[in-house]
Amino acid sequence: MRYENAESDLASPHTNDNLSSLNISRRALLGGTAFALGSLALHAPAMAQTASASAPTPEQFLALSKRATDRAELSEVTSKRILDALGEDASTAGGLAALVGMMNGAKSAADLKAAAVAGGQDKTLTAVISAWYTGTITTAKGPVVVAYKDALMYQSTADGLVVPTYCNKGPMWWRNTLPPDVTRTPINKPEVL
Repeated sequence: MRYENAESDLASPHTNDNLSSLNISRRALLGGTAFALGSLALHAPAMAQTASASAPTPEQFLALSKRATDRAELSEVTSKRILDALGEDASTAGGLAALVGMMNGAKSAADLKAAAVAGGQDKTLTAVISAWYTGTITTAKGPVVVAYKDALMYQSTADGLVVPTYCNKGPMWWRNTLPPDVTRTPINKPEVL
């Protein structure tokens, strides 16, 4: 199939023929590029502050976590780790900010869940609660462990069971202080084969 006006289409204003009529010196091109990059560098901190303004503060996230889990005592260190891991994704950070806004009207975890479902942030709230209970978060870079021994799923059995590990006495057992008048760890006698 052959077009009749194929030659006239090549001379349209969107072809490279019109670029030859532009007289831009190398100095003007470099100056304009330097100006554009300089202005971008000056506005980058303001853009970063705008992006971080949408994420909640660590104190706000801790309050949100306490409301979402219905627990009065949560670790500030674990809270900061969870916030950092969840805040890597911009949409999740925006969702966290929305949940902080919804938290003020909610008096319990059930109220917060209802508000999150109504506001379309139920997946974000589930991610927060899941992070607290499992101690892990799935990010774009892969899974991140934010807590092991302090994960909430182990708190309900903490009085009778240790956190699952290869050590019989629980994780980090060697850091515990020995009872008074004991200078070394007891030796197993008689030895069990």
